[in-house]
Amino acid sequence: MTATSTAPVYTVAAKRESLGTKASRGKWWFIGFAFVVALVVIIAVTARPTDYRELSIDNSTDTGSRAVAQILRKEGVTVRQFDALARVHIPDPATTTLVVAGADYLESEAQIRSVLGYEGDILFIGTNSTLMAAIDPALDTSASFLPETVEAQCENPDALAAEQVRVEFIGIISTGATSAELCFGGRSDVFGMAVVETPKGTRTVVSNYAIFENYALVNDGNAALALRLAGKRENVAWYLADWFDDTVLSGDPGEPPTFEANPDFLPPGFGTALYALGLTALVAAFWRGRRFGPLAVEPLPVVVPAKEATRGRARLYRRARAYGRATAALRASTARRIGLRLGVPRSTDREGMVSAVERATGRPSTEIARFLYGPAPTDEAQMIEIVDQLDMLEREVHRS
Repeated sequence: MTATSTAPVYTVAAKRESLGTKASRGKWWFIGFAFVVALVVIIAVTARPTDYRELSIDNSTDTGSRAVAQILRKEGVTVRQFDALARVHIPDPATTTLVVAGADYLESEAQIRSVLGYEGDILFIGTNSTLMAAIDPALDTSASFLPETVEAQCENPDALAAEQVRVEFIGIISTGATSAELCFGGRSDVFGMAVVETPKGTRTVVSNYAIFENYALVNDGNAALALRLAGKRENVAWYLADWFDDTVLSGDPGEPPTFEANPDFLPPGFGTALYALGLTALVAAFWRGRRFGPLAVEPLPVVVPAKEATRGRARLYRRARAYGRATAALRASTARRIGLRLGVPRSTDREGMVSAVERATGRPSTEIARFLYGPAPTDEAQMIEIVDQLDMLEREVHRS
């Protein structure tokens, strides 16, 4: 016995035949769509801010301080940002406030000593124990695990104007007698701001970064405190601290300023142009790339013996451990043959088939229903047992 299989096959010839006008018509639609996508991507890339550093005055994201700088500039204050202490240039300290953004990065005693030697007002955003001890030996830092919004609780005019701010993550504590003015006290006498008057100028420490960040500037009294502290003088030298800057502020006699210059020899906009060229190359690759079109179905020109197809399908079932599917197929075939033998119409339901087999064999209906419609086996042994029961039932029907 042989059977001709009509399984689909996909040939290169059929693929080439499907190109034709459909491919040429869709080519221009694809080119137009790719051009629009590339244009949108270029606009999105160039529109995004190029500075993502926290507290940077060029960072317009939530963690940047661009809003503070823009407001100060509108009020007539000159704001300049520096990325290294050695690059900070302040012609007139009397009219310039030095802002150390991210002061908790100042761990080197040489750096701290050079900054505190500045002959003018300093605003520290963030703090650490080494810095606080250098400012005042009676001051230290402490973790604040329960953030809270607190009142000024001091006589400092800037704190009173802000009325209240939030203390979180880290705060300032007093370990002894101190001349510092501590403001915004919270739990366990943890404060959010310390003001120390020195012969060289005022040293103000604000422990919470968020007071100066874009997203939180509208909360509580953050805007009032940030703008009043940073805008006291005509100029602001905004130093953005980081782990990799090991230079010191010019003028420190102990450590000469040393830093590496990294000039950028590329012209402005080179990165954007490079992205545009890359996208153009990608679009061109898709455009000129080889396309086969939709797959075409053709009959398989091979005669396969039915027993080989059956064995192959059985091996697939066995490899996949599809005992339930294989048993369901065997039960359906047995029920069809028994139905033909007994003259049961194909539209007969389950109860009708069980009743007909019961009349022919004399077996209980529950047993017949279990043989033909029972639960699926979970392993090969159960499947073989069901097959034996089906063979026995079919033989009894043929003998009746």
